[in-house]
Amino acid sequence: MANRLFLLIISGLIGVVCNPMFLAASDSVEVVGLDNAGIVETVPLPEPEPEPVPVRAYHAQANTYIAPANNIKIAGRTLEVVGVDGTDVDAGGHVNKYGEKFLYGHNSAAVFGALASLGQGTTFTVTYGGVVTNYVVNEVVEFKKISRTQLMDASEQKYTMNAIAQNAKGHSLALMTCAGENLGGGDATHRLILFADAI
Repeated sequence: MANRLFLLIISGLIGVVCNPMFLAASDSVEVVGLDNAGIVETVPLPEPEPEPVPVRAYHAQANTYIAPANNIKIAGRTLEVVGVDGTDVDAGGHVNKYGEKFLYGHNSAAVFGALASLGQGTTFTVTYGGVVTNYVVNEVVEFKKISRTQLMDASEQKYTMNAIAQNAKGHSLALMTCAGENLGGGDATHRLILFADAI
């Protein structure tokens, strides 16, 4: 078979070289010296496969917010809560939790800036260590800062920060942020504290 195909090609080339002529795609050519018995099988060339068209897949991916495991949901916001070892640890962009009854954070839009607009009857939720607790605000007090560790209320009764943190004036929880005149460096002349009870 291979010999016959080779002879077919050679004879075609000799014919073109010795007797050149131009052939169009519609012209038929007679090959002399071969018979149809020598052709065993005619295999049509496969149609070329079209180039795949690239498909652009657009996936609408929703911006899914995943709340931190430890958080406080208050004033329409969810804020991260981080456990700390004292009341003087800077809260940065989250809320610090000291002990079981005290949460504090900066008076900024990103953290506890909304506390000043909240009053008695406000409800909020704290999730910490897998425990979810709902609270209601029952008392709002603005204290004057006497020192780094002491506060004084309007009746001039003095409180230590540690005492407020430990007993929250008999309530379940205290939320604290700066208030009054800004002293710079994240400090101010007063402290706003919301005392809340579990519901």
